[in-house]
Amino acid sequence: MPNWCANRLMFSGIQNSDALKTWIAGGELSLHHRARKEGIQLFLAGCAGILRPLTEQHYAPYPQLVSYGAAADNRPSVQAYSDWLAMFMAGAVLDVETCQKLHQCWLDSHIGHARWATLSEPEQVVILQLYKQKSFDWGNSFRPAPVEEWWNSLCDAGDDLFAAEPVDLRDVLPTRLNIEVNGFNGGLLTGVPSSYDHYLTRYGCKWPVGYEANICFAGENTLTVDFDTPWSPVGEDVVAELSQRYGGEVEHWFAEQGCNYCGYARYVSGETDLYITDELEWGEADPDDEDSFPDVTGPEWIINNVAHFGG
Repeated sequence: MPNWCANRLMFSGIQNSDALKTWIAGGELSLHHRARKEGIQLFLAGCAGILRPLTEQHYAPYPQLVSYGAAADNRPSVQAYSDWLAMFMAGAVLDVETCQKLHQCWLDSHIGHARWATLSEPEQVVILQLYKQKSFDWGNSFRPAPVEEWWNSLCDAGDDLFAAEPVDLRDVLPTRLNIEVNGFNGGLLTGVPSSYDHYLTRYGCKWPVGYEANICFAGENTLTVDFDTPWSPVGEDVVAELSQRYGGEVEHWFAEQGCNYCGYARYVSGETDLYITDELEWGEADPDDEDSFPDVTGPEWIINNVAHFGG
């Protein structure tokens, strides 16, 4: 398990407090989660030859994706898969508009009707081989479900299957389709980053959501939220975008006592106004209590400005 970095964001001059509270709480439809799940199925369908594009293609990061050549006709489902494939190969950014287009491609491809029992044995073999390689990334579990159960779950539709996580940073700065298919550990698409590497670079932490999120104060035009992130704080670009989207000013305090650091930043209308970091300051442990630990005593500006000091 990681060390947890404690984050506090204080918003001032909020322009849309209801939208901000919804983002913090999660639970709404997550478009990027849906695009990822449907993208994995369409990727597998191409690799197994279930779906083929209108024209011959070449995809250097994973040639098997287009190894079956072009489709024999131009049915609407073929056009839909071709459109999805073009966006996938281009590394489409999963913003709202693009996610809606990708979802329509999935619907129009009719791949959701291809339950496991309807697939040919060669198609099943290809999917099984890839699932064995990527089951942890694609199934999000150390104990992956049987392949037929997992594949059939990809066929299922419904917005209730894609609930947003609390404080999902990918809804602030969108991720990319090919990176999401490549997965947390990567190793599938040559030259495409793993989502682990991408998340660290883009969001500042390897799991880009807020854990134990809690709104500790909400006023008419102000809001303060506490949450944890693994190892490191939310990145500057994310909080700058939050200040642009939700409020004129956002202050960010963070601390992680396991690595002995803390920081404070202020963002105004999408720009970094101030960013400082420092080491935590410590008191003395009780010499008469071998189980005691020293308390954090500074810097003064971090005391009472985070819910805890991480670790």
